[in-house]
Amino acid sequence: MGVTGGIAAYKSLELVRLFRKAGWDVAVAMTRAARKFVGPESFAVLTGRPVALELFPRNRLKPAGSGGVSVEHVDLAGWADLIIVAPATANIIGKLAAGVADDLLSTLLLAVPAETRDRGRVLFAPAMNVNMWQSPTVQSNVRKLMAYGYRFLEPDRGELACGVCGAGRLPEPGVIFERCRAALAETVVPDLAGVRVLVTTGRTEEPLDPVRVITNRSSGRMGREVATAFARAGADVTLIAGPVSVPLPQDVGTVSVTTTEEMRGAVLRRLGDTDILVMCAAVSDYRPARAARTKQSARSLVLELERTPDILTDVSKRKHSALVVGFSLDDALDCARAKIERKRLDLIVANPTDTPGSEFIKPRLLFASGRSNALPAMPKAEFARRLVGVVAGLHRRKKAV
Repeated sequence: MGVTGGIAAYKSLELVRLFRKAGWDVAVAMTRAARKFVGPESFAVLTGRPVALELFPRNRLKPAGSGGVSVEHVDLAGWADLIIVAPATANIIGKLAAGVADDLLSTLLLAVPAETRDRGRVLFAPAMNVNMWQSPTVQSNVRKLMAYGYRFLEPDRGELACGVCGAGRLPEPGVIFERCRAALAETVVPDLAGVRVLVTTGRTEEPLDPVRVITNRSSGRMGREVATAFARAGADVTLIAGPVSVPLPQDVGTVSVTTTEEMRGAVLRRLGDTDILVMCAAVSDYRPARAARTKQSARSLVLELERTPDILTDVSKRKHSALVVGFSLDDALDCARAKIERKRLDLIVANPTDTPGSEFIKPRLLFASGRSNALPAMPKAEFARRLVGVVAGLHRRKKAV
């Protein structure tokens, strides 16, 4: 575990306690700035081993079982099954993105074996001022590292140490621990080389006037994770994205849309060249019957709404060979089963209405065969990887028929 110089560094002590309670062997590497907030002695007591502090220490920390000459940053990077940086400051994120190695932790991160990184076992839990987190430079660095296979937890929203409210709080230790446990529990990624996958994400927005819209709550996180998981499995992925609140993967081709009609057109145009379609987007069900040309400023408004096109219904009416996966923001089984039959889906993911904006999902998988599988609550990134495995199996069976 890497600890950098943020005021949230004290929470890392609780994270180490959770790791140790789970029976994990933990080594901690601290930056010089981190030691301004938490003393290394506290981590040493909790882990039962010395804390790695310097790139050129007098007494080298040599992990158990390593042989030969001890080069601390190389030894630790190769020894670890998982690496988590919590808190991760803008500084350490920028160093890794630029390939800078000027202290122990930045050098250790560059020395991590590609296999560890590619398996999603290098994670960052950012914590910083909201303006720093939202700055174009930091967001660009995050997107760059995500494209290389590094994984990021979204910062929590709330009152920050500086007194400002916004995104930038370190996620609670329990949340970080669950993400780490999920990363270690991942199975082998299926090989989907050559398979063409179309994923929708985000929300659609229907204009009421030039400045107001009707929409659904959606961050776009679930679709982003699904697209990323398919890309990691070797698939040729296209992401059709409505407005989102999270960074989108740089290594996936993205088509930006706004309205339901635009998303519908983007999906139908590509349907004939698609092997797997996953509809994660929160598509607005209604739109104003007439959108005003100027901003409305009356003290009250009476709106006449009409239904928007049902994209999956339109897909079901087209001739295609794609395997189709839908999402239902309603975990009522009868409703989900009706959608499978009506829209001719191969699989539907039913999830509770508190899912939008959350990093977690408690899904139930319902198959066209009638089989269902309720899963426990888990991070959306973990569920995306599980979903890819399930869909890969359905795809193989469909091709064999």
